[in-house]
Amino acid sequence: MATRDQLYAKFGITAEAAQLFEVELGTLILCAKGLKNGWHVLPDAEAAQSALNQIDRSTLGNLFSSLKACVEINEDISSRFVSAVRARNRLNHGFFERHHLKIQTDEGRDAMIADLENLHDELFNAWQIASAMTACAMQALEEACANEVSKPA
Repeated sequence: MATRDQLYAKFGITAEAAQLFEVELGTLILCAKGLKNGWHVLPDAEAAQSALNQIDRSTLGNLFSSLKACVEINEDISSRFVSAVRARNRLNHGFFERHHLKIQTDEGRDAMIADLENLHDELFNAWQIASAMTACAMQALEEACANEVSKPA
C-alpha cells in the first residue's frame, strides 16, 4: 500500500522522465539546425541562441512537430513519441484531478501509483529513444567536423 509520500515521489520521478524527454527533443532540434546551417563550420552564436530561445519557449508537442520538420522519423518512433507527449500531458494536466479522491485510500493510491508507473515507462522509453538519436546526431556532427578539418586548404 502506497503512502502519500511514495505517490508524490513517483509523480516527481515521472515528471523528471518527461523533462528528460523534452530536453532531448530540444537537443535534437538544435543539433539538426546546427548541421543544416553549418554552424559546425562557421559558428553563428546569434542564430544558435535564437534557435535555443525558440526551443525553450515551445511546448512538448511543438518540439515534436519541429523535430519532424527537421528530421525524418519512422512511423514506429513517431507513434512512440506521440504516445509520450500524450503521457506527459496526462501527467501534467490533471493527473490528481482525474484520480479525484483516490489519494484518500490505500487502494486508490495504489491505483495512482500504477498509473504513474505506466506513464513513467512511456516517458522513459521515449527519452531513451531520443537519447540514442542524439548520440547518432553527435556522431554525425563529429564526422562532419572531421571531414572539414581533413579537407585540403
